Amino acid sequence: MGWLTCGTVAPETAWSRTWKPTPAALAQDYSMITDSRVPRDLKTVFWLSPPLMREGQARAMLDHYVIIGVARSHMSPVGTMSFDTTDTLIASDSGGTPLRLLTGDDMPPLLIGMVSTLTNTFSRSFGAFGKGFHWFVFDAGSVHACADGGLSVPFADEVYTYRTPIPGCPAK
Repeated sequence: MGWLTCGTVAPETAWSRTWKPTPAALAQDYSMITDSRVPRDLKTVFWLSPPLMREGQARAMLDHYVIIGVARSHMSPVGTMSFDTTDTLIASDSGGTPLRLLTGDDMPPLLIGMVSTLTNTFSRSFGAFGKGFHWFVFDAGSVHACADGGLSVPFADEVYTYRTPIPGCPAK
């Protein structure tokens, strides 16, 4: 009787590509930054960029506001995860000018509702990982996903950057 031994070797990074991606799928791929270079330490930065949304009020709102979600998780050797709490965040345009962080009364009711729905959806859909996300809203200033420029977000000892226009924007 022979024995069959199966094993898998996890590559340093694994990539797949979406077949015939939609503009929203291109924007989603670019808008989500996942940094897993340090073992058992995962940093995620997610810019809720306008091309992720269908045409309409929510998409138009995202051109006036920058919504960023961040999460930093740590996995123990036995597989349990813990999450850092992020109380504040800074974001800057491509010239280094900080965007104005908005809270409470600085935001219109529709935007407050959008962030509340986003927080609830992530928590319910992604469990502990979704609950580990912290969301921040900024006045967009000169940052526009589909115009020349960029966005930088210092988070967890790294500066994560986006160049704009991002993939998924309509061709000029």
